[in-house]
Amino acid sequence: MNLSRTPRLKMLAADLALLLVAVIWGGGFIASKEALSSLSAFGVMSSRFLLSAAVMFLLFHKQILRGTGREIRYGVIIGAIQFIAFIFQLNGLALTTVERHSFLVTSYAVFVPFLSVALAHNPLRRRDVGCALLAVTGLALLCLKPGNLTPTLGDVLSLMAAICFSIQIVYVGNFVKGADMFSMTFFQLLTPGLLALPFSGLPDALVYAGENALTGIAYLVLLNTVFAFSAQNIAQQHTSDAHASLIISMEAVFGFLLAVWFYNHGVSLQECLGSVLMVAAIVLSNTKK
Repeated sequence: MNLSRTPRLKMLAADLALLLVAVIWGGGFIASKEALSSLSAFGVMSSRFLLSAAVMFLLFHKQILRGTGREIRYGVIIGAIQFIAFIFQLNGLALTTVERHSFLVTSYAVFVPFLSVALAHNPLRRRDVGCALLAVTGLALLCLKPGNLTPTLGDVLSLMAAICFSIQIVYVGNFVKGADMFSMTFFQLLTPGLLALPFSGLPDALVYAGENALTGIAYLVLLNTVFAFSAQNIAQQHTSDAHASLIISMEAVFGFLLAVWFYNHGVSLQECLGSVLMVAAIVLSNTKK
């Protein structure tokens, strides 16, 4: 018997892949903040996605050239949603703190179960809703601080990004069944890169960007985009939208831990409790009834 083909092992492999995506995207908050030190939001978006599409083509050009109209259409749709989401995310990140932004953007864990019903007609499970609410409670404890809860424009933009990412996760879960992942992912990356290009100031913006910004772009291209987006699209073939969003929302925990290390921040009991609640939500989501 080939154990690698059993649904249980495929789901476990998908969970581990999504957890690795969450770790990488956690570092992406820092990389994005560094990239924004020299580039505009459109400059970051266009350079990130166009360079990522170029890397994808170099690595997987045979699969991409064999792509059908279906993969192109799906990739363009997801890429257009992604473009809107990143406009909100990057402008929101520029106008609020990394901690508040992390909380608001990863609140997609709450929206996904309901949007999965509305957009993909998937059943709404009480467990998914309960785990999502538990995860967001953990996120609030992790990212929000007493006395600093007044909403800002950056917070509103970050929340809009969360809604767009929720739609993206649902559509990825709906489109990936039977599609060629490398072809679809290529067009998913190419679309926002081209849409952002007229407003980006490239290539001059990259030429005059600082070292920290270029390092941030390199991280965003190779890890945050080429690897992580491909891994997410493949992993979502073997799990539900709601479950995937829960695991990916751990990016806030990893983003917090990496920020503690990178910026030499302290850790409070409230933040530790928030992290525990997020892990508990994922464990409960995986527990059989």
